[in-house]
Amino acid sequence: MRRGRARLSAILALAGVLVAGSAGADSILEFDIWMQKIDRHSQTILHALKRQDVSAAVADARELERLYGQMERFYEARGEHDDPLLLSWDGRQRAASAAVQAQQGDFAGAFESAVGIARDCRACHDRFKPIKPQG
Repeated sequence: MRRGRARLSAILALAGVLVAGSAGADSILEFDIWMQKIDRHSQTILHALKRQDVSAAVADARELERLYGQMERFYEARGEHDDPLLLSWDGRQRAASAAVQAQQGDFAGAFESAVGIARDCRACHDRFKPIKPQG
């Protein structure tokens, strides 16, 4: 519980710095909400694929695709064109592939695409989180 409160405090402090002059998709708080949603869907898609639940897997994949698209736009707006933008694009592509593969009944292929998303999340967080405010 203390860890969650400390994390929330840190997020709100960062958000206060960034939100003062930004709105909507430019806020660090909204970005963190996206990250939480991506994390949640990157886990639930794996469970859906293990159950071979096509509709749930496709729904998670499409939501991941949408969220990664938002993340791409976020990084583009910040003028970042290196690794964060590339990882966002790659996540969107993996999610789109997972949706198609699940619809085609290729659960092993979809699972591999979804595992790639989870691995990329970890790699990105290790390198880029917490996101640094622009000066």
